Amino acid sequence: MNNHHTVSLTTSELGYLWTGLSINDMSKWYLTAFFQFTQDQEIKDLYSFALKITNELISKRNEILTNEGYPVPVGFSEKEIKECSSPLFSNRFLLKYLHTGACLGLEFHSKSFALSTREDVRQYNIDCLTSSIKLNDKVVDLLLNKGIYWRTPSLPTPHVPEYIQKSSYLNSLLGDTRPLNSMELANLYQIIDLLIIMEALFIGFEQISELEETRELFREGTTSIRNQYETLADILKENELPIPPSYSAEVLESKEKIFSEQIMVSHLAGLYGSLISQYGFSIGSVMRHDLVKVYTQHIVKAGVMSERITRFLIKQQWIEKVPGAILRDNL
Repeated sequence: MNNHHTVSLTTSELGYLWTGLSINDMSKWYLTAFFQFTQDQEIKDLYSFALKITNELISKRNEILTNEGYPVPVGFSEKEIKECSSPLFSNRFLLKYLHTGACLGLEFHSKSFALSTREDVRQYNIDCLTSSIKLNDKVVDLLLNKGIYWRTPSLPTPHVPEYIQKSSYLNSLLGDTRPLNSMELANLYQIIDLLIIMEALFIGFEQISELEETRELFREGTTSIRNQYETLADILKENELPIPPSYSAEVLESKEKIFSEQIMVSHLAGLYGSLISQYGFSIGSVMRHDLVKVYTQHIVKAGVMSERITRFLIKQQWIEKVPGAILRDNL
């Protein structure tokens, strides 16, 4: 039944539509800027495809929100980026960045779809997922073709099904340590993957930032991310497993002012939000107490940093208010 002309958006639908529009609007300008960084035609084609998808998503989100009478986010504009004569990041980073964005988009759109009920919103989220899947496939294919896709390790194949026989399977705090299972490893590698891209971005942002206060935020962000990376890498070492390489060397020497301070700090805030979400999701599949402890500590540290960034954005009046419930005492 086509009922979107009479049924209002739910809070879940509104939240994801509005937030998604803010994310897409910011992403558009990063994709536009990064497009000019490379002379590799295959990478340019991928960024053109990603930009086409992003503009389509923005247009449809705008249409749904406007038809419902909601003001759309002010967002960003062409003033947030400048043409550059020398790139800030390497081709390898540009592909890694696009892959990370596609993966985060898949997670965001799938959650949005799961929380949607109105027919047109559900169909829109299906379209979002379809586009993200296509982009992810294209990026992975190119990473593989160029020989720069870092694969997580394979594990020995068990011969028979096994049941957990001892509660010590959960411990790993007092020396009774078992190897990480495949789900714990899958999520651990995904967190490290996000930390790698965040570190490189923050190094680049600090390099071109003009304000000492924002440079300090990026420095703190880099230090925080490196500490988390090293802690998680140590866990992999203890299990004699390979560690994904850092991308810090993919930041080039350019100091040209490419991005505005506002869009860089906004990206910093958004990535910390994604990182906290990754930790929270991963805790749900962890069965080792020591790993739960590490993730919980990292969530707290990331939360402190996230609040600091948000306070800075509020101070600068650079952050828009997400539509929310009515405070009836003020009516």
